[in-house]
Amino acid sequence: MNTPEEAELATKKAELERLSQLLAEKELDLEELKLTVAAFQHRYYSQVGKRYVELDELRAQIAELKARQKPQDHELNQEAVRARTQARKAAEEYEGVDIEPQKDSLESEESEEAKRLYRNIASIIHPDKATDDKSRHVRTRLMAELNEAYAQKDITKMRNILDQWHESPEAISGEGTAADLVRTIRAISQIKRRISEIEAEIADIMTSDINVLMIKVHDADLAGRDILGEMSISIDSEIRDARNELARLKR
Repeated sequence: MNTPEEAELATKKAELERLSQLLAEKELDLEELKLTVAAFQHRYYSQVGKRYVELDELRAQIAELKARQKPQDHELNQEAVRARTQARKAAEEYEGVDIEPQKDSLESEESEEAKRLYRNIASIIHPDKATDDKSRHVRTRLMAELNEAYAQKDITKMRNILDQWHESPEAISGEGTAADLVRTIRAISQIKRRISEIEAEIADIMTSDINVLMIKVHDADLAGRDILGEMSISIDSEIRDARNELARLKR
Protein backbone atom coordinates (compact mmCIF):
# COMPACT_ATOMS: atom_id res chain seq x y z
CA MET A 1 0.00 0.00 0.00
CA ASN A 2 1.30 3.43 -0.90
CA THR A 3 2.23 5.90 1.80
CA PRO A 4 0.48 9.30 1.83
CA GLU A 5 3.66 10.82 0.43
CA GLU A 6 3.75 8.31 -2.42
CA ALA A 7 0.07 8.92 -3.14
CA GLU A 8 0.64 12.66 -3.29
CA LEU A 9 3.62 12.13 -5.56
CA ALA A 10 1.50 10.05 -7.94
CA THR A 11 -1.12 12.81 -8.01
CA LYS A 12 1.49 15.48 -8.66
CA LYS A 13 3.14 13.38 -11.38
CA ALA A 14 -0.22 13.09 -13.13
CA GLU A 15 -0.73 16.85 -12.83
CA LEU A 16 2.78 17.44 -14.17
CA GLU A 17 2.09 15.23 -17.17
CA ARG A 18 -1.19 17.04 -17.90
CA LEU A 19 0.44 20.46 -17.61
CA SER A 20 3.37 19.32 -19.74
CA GLN A 21 0.97 18.42 -22.53
CA LEU A 22 -0.83 21.75 -22.14
CA LEU A 23 2.47 23.62 -22.16
CA ALA A 24 3.53 21.84 -25.34
CA GLU A 25 0.26 22.93 -26.97
CA LYS A 26 0.82 26.51 -25.86
CA GLU A 27 4.40 26.53 -27.14
CA LEU A 28 3.18 25.20 -30.48
CA ASP A 29 0.45 27.84 -30.66
CA LEU A 30 3.04 30.54 -29.99
CA GLU A 31 5.47 29.21 -32.61
CA GLU A 32 2.70 28.90 -35.20
CA LEU A 33 1.57 32.46 -34.51
CA LYS A 34 5.12 33.79 -34.80
CA LEU A 35 5.64 31.97 -38.10
CA THR A 36 2.32 33.24 -39.47
CA VAL A 37 3.09 36.83 -38.51
CA ALA A 38 6.63 36.51 -39.91
CA ALA A 39 5.24 35.29 -43.25
CA PHE A 40 2.85 38.24 -43.37
CA GLN A 41 5.67 40.62 -42.47
CA HIS A 42 7.55 39.35 -45.52
CA ARG A 43 4.53 40.06 -47.69
CA TYR A 44 3.97 43.49 -46.14
CA TYR A 45 7.57 44.69 -46.28
CA SER A 46 8.18 43.34 -49.78
CA GLN A 47 5.07 45.10 -51.11
CA VAL A 48 4.53 48.14 -48.91
CA GLY A 49 7.43 48.56 -46.48
CA LYS A 50 10.08 49.15 -49.13
CA ARG A 51 7.89 51.85 -50.68
CA TYR A 52 7.55 53.65 -47.35
CA VAL A 53 11.33 53.57 -47.00
CA GLU A 54 11.72 55.28 -50.37
CA LEU A 55 8.97 57.81 -49.62
CA ASP A 56 10.40 58.72 -46.22
CA GLU A 57 13.86 59.16 -47.74
CA LEU A 58 12.46 61.50 -50.40
CA ARG A 59 10.58 63.48 -47.77
CA ALA A 60 13.76 63.79 -45.70
CA GLN A 61 15.70 65.07 -48.71
CA ILE A 62 12.95 67.58 -49.48
CA ALA A 63 12.88 68.84 -45.89
CA GLU A 64 16.68 69.09 -45.73
CA LEU A 65 16.85 70.98 -49.01
CA LYS A 66 14.21 73.45 -47.86
CA ALA A 67 16.12 73.95 -44.60
CA ARG A 68 19.38 74.61 -46.48
CA GLN A 69 17.65 77.16 -48.68
CA LYS A 70 16.37 79.03 -45.60
CA PRO A 71 18.93 78.29 -42.85
CA GLN A 72 17.44 80.90 -40.49
CA ASP A 73 14.01 79.26 -40.49
CA HIS A 74 13.86 77.34 -37.20
CA GLU A 75 10.69 75.41 -38.11
CA LEU A 76 12.16 74.19 -41.41
CA ASN A 77 15.27 73.00 -39.61
CA GLN A 78 13.21 71.13 -37.04
CA GLU A 79 11.12 69.55 -39.78
CA ALA A 80 14.31 68.43 -41.55
CA VAL A 81 15.51 66.73 -38.37
CA ARG A 82 12.14 65.02 -37.85
CA ALA A 83 11.99 63.85 -41.46
CA ARG A 84 15.53 62.46 -41.38
CA THR A 85 14.83 60.68 -38.10
CA GLN A 86 11.71 59.08 -39.60
CA ALA A 87 13.58 58.06 -42.75
CA ARG A 88 16.35 56.48 -40.69
CA LYS A 89 13.83 54.66 -38.50
CA ALA A 90 11.95 53.30 -41.52
CA ALA A 91 15.16 52.11 -43.17
CA GLU A 92 16.42 50.42 -40.00
CA GLU A 93 13.06 48.73 -39.45
CA TYR A 94 13.01 47.47 -43.04
CA GLU A 95 16.59 46.20 -42.84
CA GLY A 96 15.91 44.56 -39.48
CA VAL A 97 13.08 42.38 -40.77
CA ASP A 98 13.81 39.01 -42.32
CA ILE A 99 11.92 39.43 -45.57
CA GLU A 100 12.79 35.94 -46.76
CA PRO A 101 9.76 33.73 -46.04
CA GLN A 102 10.16 30.38 -44.35
CA LYS A 103 10.02 27.56 -46.83
CA ASP A 104 7.37 24.96 -46.03
CA SER A 105 7.72 22.18 -48.54
CA LEU A 106 5.82 19.63 -46.48
CA GLU A 107 2.50 18.24 -47.55
CA SER A 108 -0.42 18.73 -45.18
CA GLU A 109 -0.07 15.26 -43.67
CA GLU A 110 3.63 15.75 -43.02
CA SER A 111 2.96 19.20 -41.56
CA GLU A 112 0.53 17.64 -39.07
CA GLU A 113 3.19 15.06 -38.21
CA ALA A 114 5.61 17.90 -37.49
CA LYS A 115 3.07 19.44 -35.13
CA ARG A 116 2.46 16.13 -33.33
CA LEU A 117 6.19 15.57 -33.02
CA TYR A 118 6.75 19.09 -31.69
CA ARG A 119 4.08 18.63 -29.02
CA ASN A 120 5.55 15.31 -27.95
CA ILE A 121 9.15 16.51 -27.76
CA ALA A 122 8.28 19.82 -26.10
CA SER A 123 6.29 18.03 -23.41
CA ILE A 124 9.39 15.92 -22.64
CA ILE A 125 12.30 18.36 -22.86
CA HIS A 126 10.76 21.69 -21.90
CA PRO A 127 13.12 23.74 -19.66
CA ASP A 128 10.40 24.32 -17.09
CA LYS A 129 10.47 20.62 -16.27
CA ALA A 130 14.07 21.01 -15.09
CA THR A 131 14.86 20.18 -11.47
CA ASP A 132 18.36 21.68 -11.42
CA ASP A 133 20.47 24.22 -13.29
CA LYS A 134 22.38 21.62 -15.30
CA SER A 135 19.20 20.03 -16.57
CA ARG A 136 17.70 23.44 -17.35
CA HIS A 137 20.74 24.37 -19.42
CA VAL A 138 20.48 21.21 -21.51
CA ARG A 139 16.71 21.53 -21.89
CA THR A 140 16.94 25.21 -22.88
CA ARG A 141 19.48 24.44 -25.59
CA LEU A 142 17.44 21.56 -26.97
CA MET A 143 14.20 23.58 -26.85
CA ALA A 144 15.83 26.35 -28.88
CA GLU A 145 17.00 23.75 -31.40
CA LEU A 146 13.50 22.27 -31.50
CA ASN A 147 11.91 25.64 -32.26
CA GLU A 148 14.41 26.22 -35.05
CA ALA A 149 13.85 22.75 -36.48
CA TYR A 150 10.07 23.21 -36.34
CA ALA A 151 10.31 26.58 -38.11
CA GLN A 152 12.14 24.73 -40.91
CA LYS A 153 9.72 21.79 -40.66
CA ASP A 154 12.77 19.52 -40.39
CA ILE A 155 11.26 16.33 -38.96
CA THR A 156 14.55 14.42 -39.03
CA LYS A 157 16.27 17.10 -36.98
CA MET A 158 13.36 17.15 -34.52
CA ARG A 159 13.67 13.41 -33.97
CA ASN A 160 17.42 13.75 -33.50
CA ILE A 161 16.78 16.30 -30.75
CA LEU A 162 14.59 13.81 -28.92
CA ASP A 163 17.31 11.17 -29.29
CA GLN A 164 19.82 13.61 -27.83
CA TRP A 165 17.62 14.05 -24.78
CA HIS A 166 17.12 10.33 -24.22
CA GLU A 167 20.89 9.82 -24.44
CA SER A 168 21.57 12.65 -22.01
CA PRO A 169 22.35 11.92 -18.32
CA GLU A 170 19.91 14.70 -17.42
CA ALA A 171 17.08 12.48 -18.66
CA ILE A 172 17.58 10.20 -15.64
CA SER A 173 15.47 11.12 -12.60
CA GLY A 174 16.84 11.14 -9.07
CA GLU A 175 15.83 8.77 -6.25
CA GLY A 176 13.76 9.21 -3.12
CA THR A 177 10.05 9.91 -2.82
CA ALA A 178 10.40 13.08 -0.76
CA ALA A 179 12.98 14.64 -3.06
CA ASP A 180 11.04 13.58 -6.13
CA LEU A 181 7.89 15.16 -4.71
CA VAL A 182 9.64 18.48 -4.11
CA ARG A 183 11.11 18.44 -7.62
CA THR A 184 7.73 17.65 -9.13
CA ILE A 185 5.97 20.44 -7.22
CA ARG A 186 8.63 22.91 -8.35
CA ALA A 187 8.35 21.72 -11.95
CA ILE A 188 4.57 22.21 -11.80
CA SER A 189 5.05 25.75 -10.54
CA GLN A 190 7.56 26.52 -13.29
CA ILE A 191 5.29 25.15 -15.98
CA LYS A 192 2.29 27.14 -14.74
CA ARG A 193 4.40 30.27 -14.80
CA ARG A 194 5.59 29.55 -18.35
CA ILE A 195 2.02 28.93 -19.53
CA SER A 196 1.03 32.33 -18.16
CA GLU A 197 4.01 33.94 -19.92
CA ILE A 198 3.07 32.30 -23.23
CA GLU A 199 -0.54 33.41 -22.93
CA ALA A 200 0.62 36.98 -22.26
CA GLU A 201 3.01 36.86 -25.24
CA ILE A 202 0.28 35.54 -27.53
CA ALA A 203 -2.06 38.29 -26.32
CA ASP A 204 0.60 40.91 -27.08
CA ILE A 205 1.11 39.55 -30.60
CA MET A 206 -2.63 39.33 -31.23
CA THR A 207 -3.08 43.02 -30.36
CA SER A 208 0.06 44.20 -32.21
CA ASP A 209 -0.33 46.51 -35.19
CA ILE A 210 1.15 43.98 -37.60
CA ASN A 211 -1.23 41.21 -36.48
CA VAL A 212 -4.27 43.51 -36.63
CA LEU A 213 -3.26 44.49 -40.16
CA MET A 214 -2.68 40.84 -41.06
CA ILE A 215 -6.22 39.93 -39.99
CA LYS A 216 -7.65 42.88 -41.90
CA VAL A 217 -5.71 41.93 -45.04
CA HIS A 218 -6.71 38.27 -44.68
CA ASP A 219 -10.39 39.14 -44.40
CA ALA A 220 -10.07 41.44 -47.42
CA ASP A 221 -8.31 38.71 -49.39
CA LEU A 222 -11.27 36.41 -48.77
CA ALA A 223 -13.57 39.13 -50.08
CA GLY A 224 -11.44 39.54 -53.20
CA ARG A 225 -9.88 42.85 -52.18
CA ASP A 226 -6.10 43.45 -52.21
CA ILE A 227 -5.48 46.00 -49.45
CA LEU A 228 -1.69 45.84 -49.75
CA GLY A 229 -1.98 46.35 -53.49
CA GLU A 230 -4.17 49.41 -52.91
CA MET A 231 -1.68 50.78 -50.39
CA SER A 232 1.17 50.23 -52.85
CA ILE A 233 -0.63 52.17 -55.59
CA SER A 234 -1.33 55.04 -53.20
CA ILE A 235 2.29 55.18 -51.97
CA ASP A 236 3.60 55.02 -55.54
CA SER A 237 1.54 58.12 -56.29
CA GLU A 238 3.04 59.90 -53.28
CA ILE A 239 6.53 58.84 -54.35
CA ARG A 240 5.99 60.35 -57.81
CA ASP A 241 4.79 63.61 -56.25
CA ALA A 242 7.77 63.68 -53.88
CA ARG A 243 10.23 63.06 -56.72
CA ASN A 244 8.67 65.89 -58.71
CA GLU A 245 8.82 68.24 -55.74
CA LEU A 246 12.45 67.34 -55.05
CA ALA A 247 13.32 67.94 -58.71
CA ARG A 248 11.66 71.38 -58.61
CA LEU A 249 13.56 72.34 -55.44
CA LYS A 250 16.87 71.39 -57.05
CA ARG A 251 16.36 73.69 -60.03
